[in-house]
Amino acid sequence: MNCPACDTENTPGDDLCRDCGLDLAGLDATAWGVSPEDPVLAVRLSALPLKTPLVLAPDATVTEAIDLMRERGEGCVFVVDDSPSPIGVFTEHDVCVRVAAPGRDPSHTRLRDVMTRNPVALQQDDALAWALHRMGVDGYRHLPVLDGERFAGFLSIRTVLHSLLGG
Repeated sequence: MNCPACDTENTPGDDLCRDCGLDLAGLDATAWGVSPEDPVLAVRLSALPLKTPLVLAPDATVTEAIDLMRERGEGCVFVVDDSPSPIGVFTEHDVCVRVAAPGRDPSHTRLRDVMTRNPVALQQDDALAWALHRMGVDGYRHLPVLDGERFAGFLSIRTVLHSLLGG
């Protein structure tokens, strides 16, 4: 079976791709009427409409992040410093779990204290199957996409669904 993420040929029955580590368990069977070898899943992320990320510095406040997300209708803000790729991501989920639930004051809480550090990032030449795997296994709704080390944009689960549904 060829890996849907990197196209490496693997021995039938292998649980993990020997090249990229994708979980292959169950991928040799068609699920929900979609074959893992469907060309739609082999589409490279560079062919999808990546979203322009909202970015803030690590010392920005949660209030600034919430205002920016609300103003632009996005569910996350990527945290950047002088490195070419994001050092963190702050999401609506973080507002609930890391700010509101513990009773932190959003106007005095810095993103560096409540962001998810070193977010998993994909490369533009990764396959859609790999993005779906990361989103499904790890529960991510927003993934940064890099062009080498440069932050090229991000992929949201909404973008993935629109792509799969032909939207």
